[in-house]
Amino acid sequence: MTFPVVAFGSTNLQVSALGLGTVELGLPYGVDNAPPPSPTEATALIHRALEGGIRYFDTAAAYGSSEELLGAALVGRREEVVVCTKVTLPRTQEGKLCPDRLTEQIDISLAESRNKLRREQLELVLLHNAEAMDFTEELLTILESHCKSGVVCYWGASTYGREAPFAAIDHADIRCLQVAYNALDRALETDLFPLCRRREVALVLRSVFLQGVLSHRRNVLNGRFTSLRRAAQAAADIADEMGVDLPELALRFALFEAGAPITLVGTSSVFELAANVDAWHRGPLPADVVCRLREIEVDDPHLLNPANWKKS
Repeated sequence: MTFPVVAFGSTNLQVSALGLGTVELGLPYGVDNAPPPSPTEATALIHRALEGGIRYFDTAAAYGSSEELLGAALVGRREEVVVCTKVTLPRTQEGKLCPDRLTEQIDISLAESRNKLRREQLELVLLHNAEAMDFTEELLTILESHCKSGVVCYWGASTYGREAPFAAIDHADIRCLQVAYNALDRALETDLFPLCRRREVALVLRSVFLQGVLSHRRNVLNGRFTSLRRAAQAAADIADEMGVDLPELALRFALFEAGAPITLVGTSSVFELAANVDAWHRGPLPADVVCRLREIEVDDPHLLNPANWKKS
């Protein structure tokens, strides 16, 4: 049994409901900063994802060797999958866009991604860690030019927080939003998610395990993360009562509560990948379990953004 093919917003892309995020295939990642697998292991994982019915793969220029590994592993399967990559915009020390480097850096990034992914055309490219102030007329003109030239089919934005996704969705060039969503971080579901559906902007969910917090890896969290660990343990207790593990609980919540076309899972383990595929096939969580999960709150909400962890 494989995943049904679903529509992706107003694009003509056809995708699977479960997508594979590949950041931890290319560099150390997660709450425990686990090292990436070997190239052989990473290739085997990608092939296993294909066998399991996954047809959407997420990568980025900033993910170490991820693009190159993915490009090599998908040789001969190009027509069967959608690959999403990302470009990082040049910024000043103050965090503002560098207009004098904007065109050149985007051009270079797209050329390198096409080469590493072995694709003449990139189906979907996201602005990496986009901020609300990024969407200048100059940037939008650059995005449009790459669509007209055929280098990029569709553009989107990967965002954090609340301000950036609402700024991005106002622009017709942005056809996809990738945002964080999980059983502990539900902040965007009441207003952004319905808006995406009304405007036919494809929604991709990431961080469904909160970089390992919603797994056994929560045990590495130290005293600075007390409120986060307490909330994750409350979810783990619910999972134990239900007779499932915490990652399955977290994934099924994200998959079936948000109503998004794609939910990303990131793993470097074939065993974990198989468990994620099985979780989708088990369907939605019971209503009473969902209600209990929704009662969990993190006392220190800024810890829900991994970008704040080093500052904590």
